[in-house]
Amino acid sequence: MLHAIVTLLVLLAGALSPASADGPFPVHSMAYATVGEETLYIQGGNPDEQGVNLSNQFYALDLTQPTWDTSSPPWTVLGTGAGHQSAPRASNHFMTVSDSGRSLVLWFTLWAEGRAKYIQGRVIKYRIAPSTWFIQQEMPHDYDVDVSVVRSGATDPATNRLYIPGGFQNETGMAVYDISASTDTDNSTVGSAISAQMAHSLANGTFSGFSAVWSDYRNSMLLYGGTYSTGSVGGTLQQPSVFADRLLEYKPSQNAWNVLETKGTSPGNLTRHCMVQAYGGRNLVVFGGSSSAGTDIVPQGDIYVLDLVSMEWTQGKQANRPDFRAAMACTVAGDNFVSWGGTNGTKPLDSTIVYDLSKRQWTNQFILKTSSTSSPSSPSSTEAASHMGAIIGGSIAGVVVVASLVGFVVYNRRRQRSIQDQIARQQQEEEEARKHRYDLNTTRRDPHKPVDPLTVKDDPRNPAFIPVNMELQFSPIQMARNPEYTPPVHFQGHPRTDPQYSDVPLQEPWRNPHGLAIPEHINEDDTLRQQWIIQQQQIALYQEQQQQQAMLLQQQQQQYWSDLERLRREYEQLQASPSSESTPNRAMGQPFT
Repeated sequence: MLHAIVTLLVLLAGALSPASADGPFPVHSMAYATVGEETLYIQGGNPDEQGVNLSNQFYALDLTQPTWDTSSPPWTVLGTGAGHQSAPRASNHFMTVSDSGRSLVLWFTLWAEGRAKYIQGRVIKYRIAPSTWFIQQEMPHDYDVDVSVVRSGATDPATNRLYIPGGFQNETGMAVYDISASTDTDNSTVGSAISAQMAHSLANGTFSGFSAVWSDYRNSMLLYGGTYSTGSVGGTLQQPSVFADRLLEYKPSQNAWNVLETKGTSPGNLTRHCMVQAYGGRNLVVFGGSSSAGTDIVPQGDIYVLDLVSMEWTQGKQANRPDFRAAMACTVAGDNFVSWGGTNGTKPLDSTIVYDLSKRQWTNQFILKTSSTSSPSSPSSTEAASHMGAIIGGSIAGVVVVASLVGFVVYNRRRQRSIQDQIARQQQEEEEARKHRYDLNTTRRDPHKPVDPLTVKDDPRNPAFIPVNMELQFSPIQMARNPEYTPPVHFQGHPRTDPQYSDVPLQEPWRNPHGLAIPEHINEDDTLRQQWIIQQQQIALYQEQQQQQAMLLQQQQQQYWSDLERLRREYEQLQASPSSESTPNRAMGQPFT
């Protein structure tokens, strides 16, 4: 009894949770999608070349592991659900990502009686976390699809709308679906499809075998390759599309198709190939496929990378012959292009192959680098050093570059600080020199300092040190009490006449017409010399004006004292005359006291 309970618990645990697995069994024409370069999901597929026993297997490949070998990829088997809430048994169907990477939506055809009878198109949604399958829903009847018609679509992540070329109105229109509407409810249908314009050359018949991807860089759907048929689907009338070797673009904002002009050699006419974007959408990778437009598979092993910035194709190294394939799944994670499954034209494959986009060579190691947003570099030599050597060399180079940048920044800052200090010192010296040479309040004791000629020095006769160039505040009474007081006027020397300046050589007359003694550090610069001469001339003019005013003031003082002395004598004469006692002095008014 206990053993039975333990066995039941183990079975329930295995049914309710994903388990690690060796990997999916070989199929081709499976549905696949990648969420954020982190996980590749594959579902269903055909285990036979022309068989009717379709698969409903559901696996996830972990793309976040740092490294793994192609012989043992990190696959995880996922639950397929049950009944109408289960993964479909289908092939030639496709899968899209919705809800900002939280859900997957599968578009497939429901058949009966061993694919001999078409029932209807169906859509089902799968929620990644927690793992949940929703009820299958019917597509609108206008979406009429044959299992032999290999469909592909692209989803605009901004609007959550899916665009399916050749999926509307007898295979000549483009169906547009709002994925977020009704796919996770119990409604029986997904809603009505919206018709969108198809390129005229693609609308001549049933369009199939193409690859479509949404470009984050161009914000549009890009389409490459494919065939069309004007007869029975899969019949001999199937031909390559007119633009099978050209890159087409559909802009939803303009509802218009454009043929993009590219440079370099394109992948050529292809069908049942795979196409994915890389490096944030700036590059487009096209790999494998079949060069035959009919039902026979002629597998290819070429890989091409389109730079959407320069619009130039670059052909990479061809895969080994056993790895040629068509109708496979593929994805990109960092510098790694990964492809799984498909067919070589004889049997389905279960091998995983990896192409290093940066080194442009096939490898058996998946290595996830820390930085994967840059475009591929130039091809590496086959005799290049090992990965460890490259990592060490890159690290050393990075350290050298960083050290160089740090050294340059430090040197530049020190140089700027030195220049700023030098400028500050120069400005301070110029300010000191200006004060030293042009301050009119300095004394005459320093022969190199010009002195205001009107500045009065200390003098025994002028104990109050009254400057002559100030307004006179003398009262007549004070002057009368000190009739011999005359404030002295001292005139200072000038570079042209003062013998203290005789040791300074004069400049040429045409450069210094006034013969001023120019300091040596100013004479070296023409601009400073001219400015200094003009300033000295202004100072000389000011000094001459002050001298004239001082002389005029001195004359006025002498005249004043002379008049005062004359009046004093007249007053004494009047006092000495006999009639002075009885005759008042009306001319002088009140006598001095």
